[in-house]
Amino acid sequence: MTDLQGIPDDELADLARRWRGEALRGSKDARGTAHLYEVELRRRGRSSSNEATQVVLDMRPLSARGESRPWWRPW
Repeated sequence: MTDLQGIPDDELADLARRWRGEALRGSKDARGTAHLYEVELRRRGRSSSNEATQVVLDMRPLSARGESRPWWRPW
């Protein structure tokens, strides 16, 4: 493994994103490598993904995700 201290933040974030993608596609060895890069980013105080690639998951139940309807039905 290369020395992670010498890698700039942007390049480190790109490497972490690429290796995480490989891990998600099923590569068994990529998971550990992605984890190393992500840990280094967190140690430096930077998130592993920027706002453009971050996915916000809606953890509400399906019944709460729909549009809110009034409790009365106008007819």
